[in-house]
Amino acid sequence: MLFTNQDNLVQEDCAEYIFRAQNDYTSGRLWVFEYRVRDYAAFADRLEQHARAKGFGKIIIPTREADAAEMAAAGFVSEGRAEGFFRGETAYFLMRYLRPERCKSRLLKKELETLAEILCRPQTAPPAADFELRTAGTKDIPELAVLFSTVFRSYPTPIDDPEYLALTMRLGTIYQVAVKNGRIVGAAAAEVNPAQQHAEMTDFATHPDFRGRGLASHLLAAIKQVCTARGYRCFWSLSRAGSFGMNLVFHRLGYRHGGILLNNAHIGGRFEDLHLWVKYPAE
Repeated sequence: MLFTNQDNLVQEDCAEYIFRAQNDYTSGRLWVFEYRVRDYAAFADRLEQHARAKGFGKIIIPTREADAAEMAAAGFVSEGRAEGFFRGETAYFLMRYLRPERCKSRLLKKELETLAEILCRPQTAPPAADFELRTAGTKDIPELAVLFSTVFRSYPTPIDDPEYLALTMRLGTIYQVAVKNGRIVGAAAAEVNPAQQHAEMTDFATHPDFRGRGLASHLLAAIKQVCTARGYRCFWSLSRAGSFGMNLVFHRLGYRHGGILLNNAHIGGRFEDLHLWVKYPAE
């Protein structure tokens, strides 16, 4: 996840801890994306204090394996694991829930049954694409914004805002598009972290008129190829647990299921559980 709105950034530096995080008002969560800790209890208490003051229901922090036990003792629980996330080291996606309703999912049983069905399917490469696949540039931003606004009623980041898309491109996000007859009909993004050598595969969108034609598989394979050529080794994604097709895409292309994050993001008008998918090392 890429954080670009400086007003939503939280940065604190003291003797007990240093951290940078995002106030995610859309999804009601505090996402910690960088940290160093000496006093884990003080760190956890400060995160909770800040999140409660903002009215958030959840704190999420991808944590190094060396810190996971201390954070668990401080009240965090693990919902996922991503190998290779920290420059080859495993990350544990730790949560602290501040509202009881956020840690209970009425759809979890059905989602896990669906996941079990997906994991039984064979892993296969997509067939040849009958679309042009290319990396997007700034000239594509207006059309990209329209596509995202058409596909998503709500989303954790303002991907329907051309200014946001322009800023993320400048900060390094790679957008891959599928084009048919000169029209962008599908898109995906890779939010890259050069320091940690990982890329989040995200923002998959297919125009309603072109669904059911395997666009997501082609986009995922193409954007991963671009990232691999640039030296990225760990690929991961958070996919809506209710989306059979998108989760099947990750499984078929060799991604490992790394966990399920409950009520983690507000997408399409409601909170949704997200499956964590991981591919490491990149083949």
